[in-house]
Amino acid sequence: MSSAARLITRQRVLHVFVLLALFQAVLMGRLTWLQLVRGAELRERAFYVRTREVPVEARRGTIYDRMGRELAISVNVDSVFAVPIEVPPARAPEVASRLAEVLELDYEWTLARLTRREAFVWIKRKVTSAQARALRESRLPGIGFTQEAQRFYPKANLASHVLGFAGIDSQGLAGVEYSYDRYLKGQAGKIVIEYDGRGRELPQAMHRYYPPTEGYDLVLTLDEYVQHVVEREAELAMERWQALRVTIIVMDPRNGEILAMASRPDFDPNRYAAFPQEDWRNPAVSDAHPPGSTFKPLTAAAALEEGVVDWTDRFFCGGSVAVPGDRIACWRQQGHGSLDLSGAIEQSCNVAFVQIGLRLGADAFFRYYQGFGFGSPTGVDLPGEARGLVVAREQLRPIDLAVMAFGQTLTVTPLQLLTALCAVANGGRLVKPHVGMELRSPDGQEVISLGPGPGRQVISAATSHEVVRALRAAVTRGTGRPADIEGYELAGKTGTAQKVTGGRVSSDRHIAAFAGFGPASDPRLACLVVVDEPQGSAFGSQVAAPVFRAIMEDLYRYLEIPVAPGESSTRSVTVPQLIGTEASEAARQLAARGLVAVLQGEGARVTDQVPPAGTQLASGTEVLLRLGAAAESPGLVEVPRVLGRTIVDAARVLTEAGLRLEAAGSGVAMEQYPEPGVFVLTGTAVKVEFRPPSR
Repeated sequence: MSSAARLITRQRVLHVFVLLALFQAVLMGRLTWLQLVRGAELRERAFYVRTREVPVEARRGTIYDRMGRELAISVNVDSVFAVPIEVPPARAPEVASRLAEVLELDYEWTLARLTRREAFVWIKRKVTSAQARALRESRLPGIGFTQEAQRFYPKANLASHVLGFAGIDSQGLAGVEYSYDRYLKGQAGKIVIEYDGRGRELPQAMHRYYPPTEGYDLVLTLDEYVQHVVEREAELAMERWQALRVTIIVMDPRNGEILAMASRPDFDPNRYAAFPQEDWRNPAVSDAHPPGSTFKPLTAAAALEEGVVDWTDRFFCGGSVAVPGDRIACWRQQGHGSLDLSGAIEQSCNVAFVQIGLRLGADAFFRYYQGFGFGSPTGVDLPGEARGLVVAREQLRPIDLAVMAFGQTLTVTPLQLLTALCAVANGGRLVKPHVGMELRSPDGQEVISLGPGPGRQVISAATSHEVVRALRAAVTRGTGRPADIEGYELAGKTGTAQKVTGGRVSSDRHIAAFAGFGPASDPRLACLVVVDEPQGSAFGSQVAAPVFRAIMEDLYRYLEIPVAPGESSTRSVTVPQLIGTEASEAARQLAARGLVAVLQGEGARVTDQVPPAGTQLASGTEVLLRLGAAAESPGLVEVPRVLGRTIVDAARVLTEAGLRLEAAGSGVAMEQYPEPGVFVLTGTAVKVEFRPPSR
């Protein structure tokens, strides 16, 4: 071989060597990159390729009332899943058929789930124990089980609008379940299972378990007993007046704690899907309507604070008053004559408040309107809160201001109205209403207080005291007399508002309301009763005030609020049983007791009466008597036995039966009338004498 040929050969060998060296360097670089730089990432990816994750749901926190009674809990149930790769194709139809049969599923849908190219699919979540047991006994290939928590509400409908409900993934969808979802839901865990190349679980492989973190427990300001009382009265009012809706709120005016909040119609959160979505809404925070005369104390407070009126000022009511652009009538067609400010509040005179509103002026009116919290959410820890509506300041006419002064044209939510009234009652502070009291960690070590601050001053303490005095007089001498109870020092205001439908004020659709508190000298309870579209009467004094009275009577006893015997300036009398009595005889019996009969309907006999027999009323109070021939009387309930029980236990038993407790003495129940087993009308008062147990 010539030297030239040898040179060419050596060059070719060198080129091959260089190429091999470069190739080896690339391989080494790639290997180094994969092993050192991306090694951890690829190992993790390889792990997930050969593993399946089974989710483990966290236990949702329990919801309690203020006394530690459970209102919402989570119970463990089985959920069924499938690993399609583990289901042999030949057996897929058999497995799908069995699953569809036991779980009540569509066969085609189930078969499609089993043949999907996925590592994990849900078949049905939160099944019954019988269904889970049947599937376990069937030993179906590729079918597994995991435990999840299902929400359960042991008191069914109780406080349903406050509690709300949770969905299939234990996510809050309404009420406090939604508001506090991030605290209640916790953090889900998982189980990681390793499989071989053919999709078979490796029996000796190490499984990874990531435990879930349980959610916080939530303690509410609600009191279960108070809620029972409120819901009982809401149900009775709904039935008596055939109303469209009834809403009642009880609040502590000192700190904004909501003790009870109820509306009818309601729903069972355990079966929320079976109820119309309209019933899920909480009218106490989401519905805005004209407040009517319940707004008058706020107008009076603003006018007093601004110094445009005084308690010695007098207002003449001849039945109507002229305002630029229109003429406004008083609810009392013949007028009230000459009234001072206290008399205007007591008699709920529209004409007087038109004059007060015009004296106050638009600028001051809007300043106090906003100061009392209207026009913006209260900030309550419940979803769906409305703001209410009012005529824009730049579009306001004198007629608008005159009408708004006594609670028409503008709209407010029930919660806004009661919160504003609490500011009048508690010395002038606007407190923030709330239903959350505290959050507790699963181990009980951490407690988060949810109570807001003391609130802001809206009116002076002096003005507050003066308006409270007038509201006390409104109950003892004015339109609020049906709400009075001797010794209870109750204060409040009736309200009858015309609804607006289709942009026009309706003449036959009303909202009857009563807003009050007690004791007037040191308020501990504030209560608002709203009856939407009652049939038969539109007046808050007839429809809502007796409901307020019944609630406060029970709550005073339950909370052991001291009474002041003889404090009331009116004589208290007991309403007799008049159902089945001839109309003329019923009217005679009422007149003999100093009560006034208001007859409604046609017929010779009384078929229903409001308030019911046994109710204590102030002398001069009206009693509504419904007349008919063959109309059915209200339902009867059997009086339960409460002998040997304490006052609190007896009150609870009677409340659950739809009856009221009239207690005397202290200790345990020794005598009761009517006797156990007797059937009486719903709402009847059961007189129970309590004495210390003998030793």
